[in-house]
Amino acid sequence: MKVRLPISKSIANRLLLLQAIHGDPLMRVSSDMPDDVLVLYDALARLRDYKKGEPLTLYLKNCGTALRFLQVHLEKCYPGEPITLTGDERLLERDGKPTSQTTSARILHGEKVPVEKDESPYITMSRKIAEAYPKVELEADWSSAAFWYEYVAIHGGSLFLEGLKEDSLQGDKIVADIYAKYFGVETTFVRGGIEINTRALRRQYEVILDFTQTPDLYPSVALTCERLGLTLKATGIERLRFKESDRIEAVKQHEVRNDHRIAMALMCADYPVSIEEQACIAKSYPNFVPQHITPIKGVNDEGKGKKFALSKLIHAATSEYMWLHDDDVVLPEATQKAVVLEGDMIILPLRMESLSEKPTLLERLQIAEYAAIQELTMRTAKQVKAVMCSGANLIVKREVWLACESEIHPEIPSGDDMFLLEAAKRHGYKVSVIDNPDYTAIVRPLTSWKAFFKQRMRWAGKAPHYTDCDIIRCGRLVAVANILQFLCPLLILFKFPIEWSLIKSREPQTKWYIALLLEILYPFYLLICLIGGLFRKSW
Repeated sequence: MKVRLPISKSIANRLLLLQAIHGDPLMRVSSDMPDDVLVLYDALARLRDYKKGEPLTLYLKNCGTALRFLQVHLEKCYPGEPITLTGDERLLERDGKPTSQTTSARILHGEKVPVEKDESPYITMSRKIAEAYPKVELEADWSSAAFWYEYVAIHGGSLFLEGLKEDSLQGDKIVADIYAKYFGVETTFVRGGIEINTRALRRQYEVILDFTQTPDLYPSVALTCERLGLTLKATGIERLRFKESDRIEAVKQHEVRNDHRIAMALMCADYPVSIEEQACIAKSYPNFVPQHITPIKGVNDEGKGKKFALSKLIHAATSEYMWLHDDDVVLPEATQKAVVLEGDMIILPLRMESLSEKPTLLERLQIAEYAAIQELTMRTAKQVKAVMCSGANLIVKREVWLACESEIHPEIPSGDDMFLLEAAKRHGYKVSVIDNPDYTAIVRPLTSWKAFFKQRMRWAGKAPHYTDCDIIRCGRLVAVANILQFLCPLLILFKFPIEWSLIKSREPQTKWYIALLLEILYPFYLLICLIGGLFRKSW
């Protein structure tokens, strides 16, 4: 599963300040950048238009970096000017002692600051950026990656984190070493980022770490230790009491306290964080969404079939929700975003695409049929009368599976998704839908008529076992309509406009004659599949 990380606000803000100092154009910013970057950008942009002697107030929200950088910047470039720096109450409560950010700002302004023993990585970063400017490039944020390390350490699995570099300027890159040593999370540097995954490790009962140089890692590490039952002996955390919150107490009490790092660390450790409390996350990671969903990976079915394998894996999982995908689907682009969930079982969209630039007739017919099926799936689900779903792209609460798994007919070699839907409705669970292109998984059409009919017969073989009224009514309606068309071909004049509207809603590029051919063939195809599915006993 791929995770998009935010840019490093430490690097971005240092570049912004250097651009302001040198009079160069400020970098382009966008709404998906950390709030702290946007705050400093806005302040520096306003200073570009500043007229000497005019009062100016710069509101810095709760951005400590902007406050320290601008204090030095105003002293160096706007001495004596009536410019006021203000911000949120918490920002104004911070002590006025110089920090690594103050020293960094002086270095960026060209001051010769002696190198000290055990110098802060943020000061070292400032030296390197000042020396290399303007060749420095933005990179993904290692301190944000810490939350995904926390997630994988607690929940298991693997993730691909985009944009992280092995030769990073960021001191928080040490998170990879910490999680490998203490929590068994392995890091592999690959093209375009890193892969992290859990491995077997005899974990120690005690974790001893000095956070003097990497204070931002404390919330993630502390909550990882707590969830895994390890004792953390942390030193160098004294100044954490003066960050966006008192982070030591916030972690201990599991309270967000309007602190972005606390919110993310709590969410990755499965502690409740309200939608309102999540607003502060935009400070550093606007697109952050905690998993709380387990991507179902391949597992040995021991010769007992897919349903057994799914049950085996879900029983072993700890997450509240499971996101099911077939092995051969192309995962949705927004895999990380489907966490703002309403419901116990969430139907997600599928789309069929051919790998060929010139699909065969069989492939084009399947694509049109699949579009109609998907449109019907989504429309009925939105009306709270779901009649179809697909395990190729489906989110389900673990408790729903556990409550319904005895009703998914293990003796039938198909239908874990449909029988699960039936049972969920029967037990009164809420079935909802996310009909958004970003959440669409891609499936491939079958390339031979033999494979096509074998699959459809297998699907049809489930029909006698359905008990849900909505599913039965829909099945009967389709069967009767096609039997009538078989007996009276002119009925196609009424049926085709309906089918065509369903197909066009999902696949606007479909040619009308493909849809018409599908409509003509459908009664014959349906009859073959029903007869084959009902009388075939083995697959």
